[in-house]
Amino acid sequence: MPVARLPRERVAPGLRAAGLGGMKRESPLVREARGLYRLLRLARVTAGLYRTGRILGRFDVVHANDLDTLPSAWLLARASRARLVYDAHELYTEQEPDPPRLHRAVASALERALARRADAVLTVSEPIAEELRRRLRLRETPAAVLNAPEVEETEPPPRVDGPLRAIYQGAMGPGRPLEDLLVAAEHAPEVRFTLRVAGADPAALREAAAHLPNVEVAEPVPPDRLVEALRGHDVGLVINRPVTRNDELVFPNKLFEYLMAGLAVAVPRLPGMTPLVEGEGLGVTYEPGRPDELGRELAALARDPERLVRLREAARRRALERYNAESQRDALAKIWRVS
Repeated sequence: MPVARLPRERVAPGLRAAGLGGMKRESPLVREARGLYRLLRLARVTAGLYRTGRILGRFDVVHANDLDTLPSAWLLARASRARLVYDAHELYTEQEPDPPRLHRAVASALERALARRADAVLTVSEPIAEELRRRLRLRETPAAVLNAPEVEETEPPPRVDGPLRAIYQGAMGPGRPLEDLLVAAEHAPEVRFTLRVAGADPAALREAAAHLPNVEVAEPVPPDRLVEALRGHDVGLVINRPVTRNDELVFPNKLFEYLMAGLAVAVPRLPGMTPLVEGEGLGVTYEPGRPDELGRELAALARDPERLVRLREAARRRALERYNAESQRDALAKIWRVS
């Protein structure tokens, strides 16, 4: 299968919405400039993807990942008379609390118009599917197909004596203030924290955590090593705050990467994740926006090694049984109408 890659645009630091320090107050002018830049970038990406797709030839199915690729996918599907599948991983216009007004209006209208023209729409969870059906005014509820990793055959190593090891492995964002991890570490000095944050400045993060001897900052790893890089840890952390509807319903990839690696998880009590984690006994939950409570939950888990073992075993078992890419293939093939 031929693969064509387009260069990824680097966003100027002044146009990024969040980083270490969380959401910074910005003027309406700067906010709208960010929105205009994103619309121009979408136009350039659309032109580049469409041009590249036409060079590659004709298609039977065009699969669009999020709104960033939906306009070009719609154009390519029309040119090839192909089936158009829209894969909305999240609520695109709800990724920050106070988004640029112009960008939100244009993106919302564009997504609604093109999603309604798609032959199928899918997303990562049933709550997000219901939200998309309402927001995009779809005739049918989108299918739910998990973004889970492939089965990792190598079993997690047995736990060794020593402190409980917790890890945050993921990106930063407006609803994921990295300071929450530092506050949790302050309230759980007996727990060892590893922070592996894509998109953050490791030097700035190390400086912010310098007063915490139980915090280690690690370099990000390539996407194909995410599960492997979790080896040696006990608990995977999720820190989303419900600052947007997107964060309330979040069902992140990292959750399933943690499970595949045989880690218990610690997640905020949000409607997207709580039923899975509490219902299947895969970890602990805490009040959103209360990193001190996260620290106390981890400290309690460190004092209960038998419970930790049970949670880790359940996480690995369910990842192998259901929460993996292989278990989602039939659903995706049905959407693509591939026999």
